[in-house]
Amino acid sequence: MISKRLEDISEVDLDHLVANSVTEGKTIEYKRALPGNSDGDKKEFLADVSSFANTTGGDLIFGIDEAQGVPTSIPGLVLSDPDAEVLRLDNIITDGLEPRVKFGTRVIQRSGGPPALIVKTERSWIGPHRVIFKGHDRFYARNSAGKYPMDVSELRSAFTLAGSVTERVRQFRADRLARLRDNKTPVTLVAGASRTVLHCVPLESFSGPVQYDVLK
Repeated sequence: MISKRLEDISEVDLDHLVANSVTEGKTIEYKRALPGNSDGDKKEFLADVSSFANTTGGDLIFGIDEAQGVPTSIPGLVLSDPDAEVLRLDNIITDGLEPRVKFGTRVIQRSGGPPALIVKTERSWIGPHRVIFKGHDRFYARNSAGKYPMDVSELRSAFTLAGSVTERVRQFRADRLARLRDNKTPVTLVAGASRTVLHCVPLESFSGPVQYDVLK
């Protein structure tokens, strides 16, 4: 995943992916061409986007050649109407996933050749999201090998997280305020002084246990 806001990503960042052989994985995937208008292409595209939203977010980049997941070159895309293409992809995502995901689509212009296109999807806290296009009705997640259909236990955990994360954050905040009120802090505060409290809540810490494949 490119650690920049979508609007700040440039051809330099794409060149960096190729130069450093940044392999496809949990947060990034490369595609040579854009999805077509066939049902199969749309389902595949929606599965990719939803898998990012259901896991940790990520970037789907079109216009990049890869070999065994390693980017090799950036031939780019032939786009007769870039704005219309962005709108088409946005509509596929909006109409094909439930509930809707937070994402952005942008054409990345390149001085040395045709443009690329990136779809950046945020991690969702209101999932899991399913593909509903043409009655597909499937849920997807991602690991280091790419997307895969979620099993029953993963779906159960995802639905539980969506229903509990807000309450857990609320309890965390209440506990912090109680500790401040009782002066149970690393540094003793001045009694009677006014206090402004800023909570920086690490949402990732409320997402439950994380499993890593140590064999990869």
